[in-house]
Amino acid sequence: MFSFQPGMFGGVGRALSSRDYRLYACGHIAHVHGWWGNKLGLGWLTWQLTESAGWLGIVAFAGMIPVMLVAPFAGALSDRYGHRNCAMIVGTVGSLISGSIGILAVTGHINLTLLISLAVLQGLFFGVEFPARQSLIAQLVGRENISAAIAFNSTVFQVGAFVGPVLAGVMISTLGAGSAVLLFLGTSAWMAFMMFLIRHRNPLSTERRDAGLLSDIMDGFRYIAGNTSLRLLFLMSFTSGFLLRPYIDLLPGFSAEIFRRGAEGLATLNAAAGLGALVFGVFLIFRGRTKGLTRYMMTGACCAPVSLALFAATTEFVIAVAVLGFAAMMLIATHVCSYSLVQNLIDPAMRGRVIAINAAISIGSPALGALMMGSLAELVGLRPALATTAALALLVAIGMIPAVRRHAADMETDPTN
Repeated sequence: MFSFQPGMFGGVGRALSSRDYRLYACGHIAHVHGWWGNKLGLGWLTWQLTESAGWLGIVAFAGMIPVMLVAPFAGALSDRYGHRNCAMIVGTVGSLISGSIGILAVTGHINLTLLISLAVLQGLFFGVEFPARQSLIAQLVGRENISAAIAFNSTVFQVGAFVGPVLAGVMISTLGAGSAVLLFLGTSAWMAFMMFLIRHRNPLSTERRDAGLLSDIMDGFRYIAGNTSLRLLFLMSFTSGFLLRPYIDLLPGFSAEIFRRGAEGLATLNAAAGLGALVFGVFLIFRGRTKGLTRYMMTGACCAPVSLALFAATTEFVIAVAVLGFAAMMLIATHVCSYSLVQNLIDPAMRGRVIAINAAISIGSPALGALMMGSLAELVGLRPALATTAALALLVAIGMIPAVRRHAADMETDPTN
């Protein structure tokens, strides 16, 4: 039987040489396609029920806000009772919630109240399962292969952004929107089954078990506050999420108003962004080393806002497509490198809590940024709004360069050595 050897395919070969990580990857590849199918299915169900763009935003927000709120609690829970256990059990229950939505939709018994209520429940369970599952990565591959494993996960997500909506679109057009949500039921259950097959068992935290989960959560925040390197990486994640990543929500307006290209232009812009992210993700997969990630992170943090400002300034569609692809490449460099460095720095006993707080920032900051950027665009226009937020992000990145340089060795070195 074919197996991955440590020397094959660079960093990703070393990561996939672990049986347990291969199981994880097998689940993850299916799961991201189901996630995109669920996203598209919920949106189409909402439109069928309301024919309102406003309700589209409300339902999307209803499914997302619980992740932000529950993540710190989820991290403490997984540190206390085991990351694999939480991911497996909560993932199984969450898949049943998705199944309920899908069955109600297929049978014609769904309504807006049920849809919003179940979307909130779905978000709550995902908010517990996701950080617990992400916390497993470093344990399955070792710190030396964290960069390759996280780049692999991010690249699979980018591929899923292409394939998942296409698959869901076919299912919706032929079987109805409920079928796309049922796809998420299947992939969530598959992910939970892969968790069951994984043999790795992380040692359960025994620190202050009598202190309660609230104390555990506060310990996580204190741990981050007391680590300068983590504070810098979290600031980088928030800046990128709040000021840059919401550009994706403005692309429909750019395609329609600035470039006069409509839906076809929007698809081209999204494809360019996806391709740019995919290219750099593949590079990081094969590179597979933690050393030097701070340099790539800061290069991305400085180049991404400049590229987005150029995108906002140009009226030539071909130039815009090329610049946007490069901007997405730099954004994925910032995101993957900062997340890899966070994983590298964490004390294993604090892993679930720190990853959960990082997940809350990664999910919450783009949501808040989209609200801010959309409001700003209403006041001053699409191009000035994007240029302004890009300029602010560039100023933050430049200001962080000296501090990141001072702490680069700490960020890139295995603290257990």
